[in-house]
Amino acid sequence: MQKSGSRKAVIQMKVVGSSVGASGSRNDRPHKKQKEKDDIISKLPYSLRSRILSFLPTKDAARTSVLSRSWTESWTSITKLDLDDSVFHSPKSKKKSGGKQHFINFVNRALLLNENYSVECFSLVITNKYDQTLVNTWISCMLKKNVKKLSIASSLEFPFSALTSRSLFNNAYYLEELVLKMRCCAINVPPCGYYHSFGKLKLLKLCGIIFTIDKSIKILLPVLKKFETKNCSWLSAHVVTLELKAPLLESVFIDQDLESVTREPRNCKIKFSDSSLKEFTYCGDGISQAIVLSDPSSARNVAANIILYKRGNSVQESGSYACLLLNQFSQVKCMKFHGSEVLTQPNMVLLPKFAMLTHLDLGSVSDEVLLCLLQKSPVLNTLVFKEITKCDQERLSSVVVPNCLASTLQVVKFGNLHGHEHELFLAKYLMENGIVLERMSFSFANAWQIDSKVIEEFKEKLYSFKKGVSFAILEFSFDYY
Repeated sequence: MQKSGSRKAVIQMKVVGSSVGASGSRNDRPHKKQKEKDDIISKLPYSLRSRILSFLPTKDAARTSVLSRSWTESWTSITKLDLDDSVFHSPKSKKKSGGKQHFINFVNRALLLNENYSVECFSLVITNKYDQTLVNTWISCMLKKNVKKLSIASSLEFPFSALTSRSLFNNAYYLEELVLKMRCCAINVPPCGYYHSFGKLKLLKLCGIIFTIDKSIKILLPVLKKFETKNCSWLSAHVVTLELKAPLLESVFIDQDLESVTREPRNCKIKFSDSSLKEFTYCGDGISQAIVLSDPSSARNVAANIILYKRGNSVQESGSYACLLLNQFSQVKCMKFHGSEVLTQPNMVLLPKFAMLTHLDLGSVSDEVLLCLLQKSPVLNTLVFKEITKCDQERLSSVVVPNCLASTLQVVKFGNLHGHEHELFLAKYLMENGIVLERMSFSFANAWQIDSKVIEEFKEKLYSFKKGVSFAILEFSFDYY
């Protein structure tokens, strides 16, 4: 409402300030008193005018300086700076937009003339290549003004200078929102006596940041509720720990692509402490960094999601870090774990007992990993998996039947079935040993991928296994994707 009203007021002023009679004669011009009577917004207090202009794009706010002398400096006190070079520079219309130099001049002027000691919001979007020193100067300038909401976005690769990195952490106390959407932006975490404090930070979204840490450090985040990073790395030449102390933290989301997973050297362990986690999600092309919780028992109500794609770093390395991460959620009730192929036999030995786990969602899984997880989940109620990759009938016959099959497992959902023999072996094993099994769902791959005769034969064999063994209801469907 304020933004719309301010625009109407500016338009009204332009009309009043430039109104001239059609004939151009002095008699047709409005008198000075009439002008003053109509120009209501110019009589508003200077601070209120600046507040209204803060709701306009910064480029439009600056244009009001030509309205009259009283408006010349009004825009220099705005508390929200929105600087986007795509508004100034367009390859299709360079003359109209002014190009890169126009943007540079405008930003320099906006930062130089801004009179505020503190700025509510600073947004910088860069789509063209600029001198790195210049861009760092802009960011440092804003950080020194105790900005509350900082957002920087760029698809280009450029690092924060040592000065800018220090400014980010030294002025961190005033930040309430920090959004950095970058591409390979290097930031050096400056050393400190004991910790860095982001005392008011409520929103944190980081993308494409490469943090370098020289020694173990704590970062205090007392009011942060959501921690979100994408393709970020925490690198160190030494074995160090980055402890994130966030008592109100409810959600962690970490997404890593292949490039961020394979960066070296990765000696930094990320530790979440004193949190109130409700949801934890890690997804990426493997996992190459130790991620731990200071108190795994505090995560018993967390919905844990760990999704590892097949590409990525070595299976051995991913398996070790995946095993460590799974150990942090030994007391959760609900867990999604896709990418269990990374777990080797030594990894499986080190897996914890999931004493409270009732719902387990797996992606593609082998019988060996599946049996291991069933053995370690004594109260499991629901089992879901996308695909069974292999199944050794001899192993199924010789292994000790997991306790959950005899006492708690009620629902099993098979996905992406093709009617293969190893799928039948596992289904038969579960039906024969699932004493309290109530429902088994079988979802076949797309119908056009499987011969209808294969599907019918698969169903007939399942029903023959069921007779006299299981009272579970069998359900059939198709995966559509």
